[in-house]
Amino acid sequence: CTRTLWMAPLARAAVAARRINVVWFKCTDFRTHDHAALKAAHAEGLPVLHLYVFDPFWHSNTTRICRFPKTGALRTRFQLECLADLSARLEAVGHHLCTRVGVSTAACFEELCTDYVVNAVFAFHEICSEELAIERKVKEVLRRHSQGPLRLFWGFELYHRDDLTFDPARSKGAFNSYTGFRKRVEENSWVRPTSQETPVFSTGAGCAVRWPKSDTQLPTTCEVMGATYDPAFDPGEEKDDRAEFRWRGGETAALERVRTYIWEEDSLGLDYVGATMTTDPAKSCMRDKAMSKLSPWLAHGCLSPRLLYEEVQRYERERRKSKGTYWIIHEMIWRDFVRFASIFAGTRWS
Repeated sequence: CTRTLWMAPLARAAVAARRINVVWFKCTDFRTHDHAALKAAHAEGLPVLHLYVFDPFWHSNTTRICRFPKTGALRTRFQLECLADLSARLEAVGHHLCTRVGVSTAACFEELCTDYVVNAVFAFHEICSEELAIERKVKEVLRRHSQGPLRLFWGFELYHRDDLTFDPARSKGAFNSYTGFRKRVEENSWVRPTSQETPVFSTGAGCAVRWPKSDTQLPTTCEVMGATYDPAFDPGEEKDDRAEFRWRGGETAALERVRTYIWEEDSLGLDYVGATMTTDPAKSCMRDKAMSKLSPWLAHGCLSPRLLYEEVQRYERERRKSKGTYWIIHEMIWRDFVRFASIFAGTRWS
């Protein structure tokens, strides 16, 4: 667990001050489909650097209460699989994923600003206090170095914030109940098509940026977690015998699960119950295939909720409508309810 990740020899040489766009990936947008930030970065005709930072604040730190690892071994392993898949998908279109281990996000951008002229940094919006604090530090680094802005885009949610008929930061009434929220968005908002945010990757000589200071390979779970790593809580590649299957991180695995669960097994129409189904005591969400098992991929942004919504709509057109097809969308709206209510609540509910 003490292996040191070496950098390419060119890291010791000065990098020409090229003007670039930067796509700042975080652990909530590990995908290349339906990605507004990625699309915008590649639409400007500049070279693009794709970046993920293994910030010790998230990866080798503990929670304020109980001192649990902020990111445990299971989740770290899943995220590493997500990054390996994201890297492969970017390589397939002629681009690279640059990663940095053991450095804070702010310090990483400090180095980036000395090596390049940053036209703009493109990323997804965050809503919670710790994420917003890191976001502010990145903005300050960019400002201090007279670099371009941090441009933020919505993409984690089913409904785009700009399409809501109320301001989630101000409208307490929208969050008095889930039912009230659901009726507001179903009656007055719409789900944007994923085709609207499909990236068109820039091509040609010089369009792809490989930062010489980036790591030459992805780290191990132990290397990422540092002192918080406990092998007793790391099952490795083994699947728990009690589990229906082993989750594997990444957009490729997420899309395969959608195809298998919805189309090959027909489980959405025949088996799906969902975690919040409380109206039918005869159905249990504990049996196999009663839940989609898509949550980890949605949580890490490997799967866009809008793409899942489109697949459910297509299933209803081509096969059947059922309680399951209604309920899985209902649960995605629940997800938005919690997400947008967090904007209103801030660090405390009052």
